[in-house]
Amino acid sequence: MSDLADVDYIVVGGGLTGCVVASRLSQGDKDGKKPQIALLEAGSDPSGNPAADGFLSGLSLLGGDYDYSFQTEPVPGTADRVHTLNIGRVLGGGSILNLGGWLRADAADYNDWAETVGDERWSYSGLKPWLRKTEHFFSGTPEAAAIADEDQHGLDGPLHVSPVSVGESGIRKYPLREPVKDAWTELGVPLNLRRKNGRNTGLTEMYENARDGMRQPAQSVYPLDAIRVSTNTLVRRVNFSAKGVATSVELADGRQIAARKEVILCAGALRTPQLLMLSGIGPSAALEAHGIPVVHDAPDVGQNLHDHFALYLAYRLRDPSAGYALGNAAFQEKQDPRFSNSPLPWDWVVSQPQPAEMMEKHRAETPKSGPRNTWEVITLYVPPIPGIPIDGSHIATSTMLLRPTSRGTVTIRSSDPDDAPRIQPNHLSTALDRDTLVHAAQTTLKAMLETSAMKGIVAAESPPSFVGKIGAAAEGEGEGEGLDSSDSGAGLVPLTTDTSPEALEDRIRRTGLAHAHPGGTAAMGKVVDTEGKVLGVRGLRVADASIVPIPLGGHPQATLYAMAEQLASFILGDYSA
Repeated sequence: MSDLADVDYIVVGGGLTGCVVASRLSQGDKDGKKPQIALLEAGSDPSGNPAADGFLSGLSLLGGDYDYSFQTEPVPGTADRVHTLNIGRVLGGGSILNLGGWLRADAADYNDWAETVGDERWSYSGLKPWLRKTEHFFSGTPEAAAIADEDQHGLDGPLHVSPVSVGESGIRKYPLREPVKDAWTELGVPLNLRRKNGRNTGLTEMYENARDGMRQPAQSVYPLDAIRVSTNTLVRRVNFSAKGVATSVELADGRQIAARKEVILCAGALRTPQLLMLSGIGPSAALEAHGIPVVHDAPDVGQNLHDHFALYLAYRLRDPSAGYALGNAAFQEKQDPRFSNSPLPWDWVVSQPQPAEMMEKHRAETPKSGPRNTWEVITLYVPPIPGIPIDGSHIATSTMLLRPTSRGTVTIRSSDPDDAPRIQPNHLSTALDRDTLVHAAQTTLKAMLETSAMKGIVAAESPPSFVGKIGAAAEGEGEGEGLDSSDSGAGLVPLTTDTSPEALEDRIRRTGLAHAHPGGTAAMGKVVDTEGKVLGVRGLRVADASIVPIPLGGHPQATLYAMAEQLASFILGDYSA
């Protein structure tokens, strides 16, 4: 950092939410005076790296300098495997590593958030203006215009969003688009193209964020010109006055920078609880064990970790020469020329609730207010699965648990900010999560292997030949996806619609993975208030996925942009008051 002068606001973490908050704060005004902001990012600036501009080229960034590649503790529910979490350590955070998917949560999920914290600003109606503010929804064709409901979508926001079938990044011409739709329709899943009133239930379009076929990382969309941006700058802790007011941050090299107004943590759901604890805010026993003076005993810091968990499945095609999948020349020839820059070739999103009998069986763990979408399936015309060739011979599905009831923890290993946090996600630790994902996987197999629309196209499911890192990243705040390398995958056999629930659960435990969509570790209502202010101290706020108190459906990116916009408006309101 070249300039350590005092500022009004210090934003710690230059990922998705950090860029939004810092940029919006720089536009504030009080009596003609704009606030001074410092944005501190532990990673580097990706400007000039061509891989950071494209989508498929961005896969090469996983595991590299822009990726924390956090390792979890062995997870009992997943055969004691250690999972790799691709978390952005770079200006732009997860928007540099992700694949551009733009999938909001269901309106009911946002309403549950509002009910949990007692604040309607986090309901669907409360968040909708901010969801719309972020979007530049594509309406450039009659088909797109029919979906671009102005009540639901913004048409002049900074982030370009479009359905994959009529998208700004090139019209997709997937030969299996109609058969896949027909397969799910055959199973009784209703078509839901307009997502009226924010409801995602049924078969919906896959949306993505892309402009002219290229990615839109947060630091390029939200201007940072008026901000003191310091990359490769690791923060050790936040300092407090004797009265519990955040006054400055101390860097790993010992230097300090003072904040006249607030310090705002945007370090993500895994780093923010670590930084809170290093600063003396957290469970007192954990702090004292590492010689950290307790500023405020906050036992909920690092608790309530929730994440989406998924099973990828690959399907061998009966006729690989038909051009159904990426890797076959016939597939590429069918696409719009702009397709080469686009994200993964993916299509259709199925979002479904639990069957009534499962809700009854797990009544104590299901929402009291009625059914919610608990699982999601996306079709991919490329298999991002270890050992499955990308040669046009396979397609794939991602079957994901949307609202897990399992909860994990994040804590510190030492008082050194360079030490990675200790992460125990506790995936599949509840019977409800296991039963839900088994049911979802059974339904997915039925759609791909048994329906009249697909059984003549798909020959069989192909198990991974080994378990290793996959080439995919998720759509969240520094989040990606990865299988681990702690299990050889030996002995796996193809799944069928006759596979027993026990055998299917075993496959999920052995090969399922986190989408690295973590949240909840500084939960609203427990660690922060409904405006992100940290309880028990003053002058400190959190504005990232760690404050989201419950799991939400969809994928985090769209929600986090809107959340950051609303939180920035709260801070600006305080500044202007």
